[in-house]
Amino acid sequence: MAEASPAPAVLDVVRTLVAFDTTSRNSNRALIDYARGILEKAGARIRLTEDATGTKANLFATLGPDISGGYVLSGHTDVVPVDGQDWRSNPFEPEIRDAKLFGRGTADMKGFVGTALALVPEISKQPLRRPIHFALSYDEEVGCVGVRSLLADLVQQNIRPALAIIGEPTEMRVVGAHKAGAVIETHVHGREGHSSAPAKGANAVMMAGEFIAYLAQLAGELRDDTDAHFDPPYTTLQANMIAGGTAVNVLARDATITWEYRALPDRDAAQLVPRVVAHGDENILPKYRAQAPEARFDTVVRASYPGLRRDVRSPAVQLACEISGGNDVQAVSYGTEAGLFQAAGIAAVVCGPGSIADAHKADEFIALSQLAAGENFLRQVVARACR
Repeated sequence: MAEASPAPAVLDVVRTLVAFDTTSRNSNRALIDYARGILEKAGARIRLTEDATGTKANLFATLGPDISGGYVLSGHTDVVPVDGQDWRSNPFEPEIRDAKLFGRGTADMKGFVGTALALVPEISKQPLRRPIHFALSYDEEVGCVGVRSLLADLVQQNIRPALAIIGEPTEMRVVGAHKAGAVIETHVHGREGHSSAPAKGANAVMMAGEFIAYLAQLAGELRDDTDAHFDPPYTTLQANMIAGGTAVNVLARDATITWEYRALPDRDAAQLVPRVVAHGDENILPKYRAQAPEARFDTVVRASYPGLRRDVRSPAVQLACEISGGNDVQAVSYGTEAGLFQAAGIAAVVCGPGSIADAHKADEFIALSQLAAGENFLRQVVARACR
């Protein structure tokens, strides 16, 4: 039996979205204008929230009755870079091979967004008793940046959806929990000197090494606090990037450590950064400051997002389970905008077509059967909004 394929309109819209190069460093306005055109033609009520430069925007649109409640179909419009990746085809000229649509963002997450937009003309003709909302955000890939102003605008305007479906690629499995996360940068300041006399300077690279050693120690301690729903079942903490020094015979004046945590969602993740900072100040710096009083660590949280707390009674989770026909509610270790919706008082679930394993890499793809499954899921969401 041949695998299901999406409607031609779905494929057309997804292809169009992929052709917009919305890498996070670029503007997303062309894509937003395209989506706005589809929604306005169908009679949707539109709200835009922009970044400070006006080159990026979130779009929030509503079809159906002007009342509280309703279902949000939510997705981010930005994608990760293709720099240095070895693609078989142009990542922004999507093509079909072996029943798969290849292109940057096909899985993460223009497949879901395109499917939702392709259904807009059909949705506008349905006897909706609950609103269907569309939330398209910018800069999710760099710390869930854009959706924060979208959600703040909803609060200010007293727009209160009942639930949100965040269509990240889960292979249409129901994800009801994910970890919190943060990206942190620590700049290590030392004092230059000749490497033959280390006691006359402060080697920033060696300071960074001790700092990272403590991250490893703390990461080990965090393994004792577990939640079996997650894999791995504990909060993780690690350094992923380090740079510093100028020559092998020069004590390094500067070093930079970029580190992260991915924390169980109902733990106090915010205390991790001050704990690490305090250890550096109290246990590492004193011996370096003895000869270099200017030695220090400067730590900044570059991006953070809350976790999605598990709640099997959430109306968002219950709706997704009802449509999927199962009660298997999964948890994932990567982050999404769902935690921010939940923090804003909107029940949230993560469920969308495609696999996260196929995202962010060369030859990213989404199976056509997954697009078809996503289309069927969204049609059922709309049917429930008509009841």
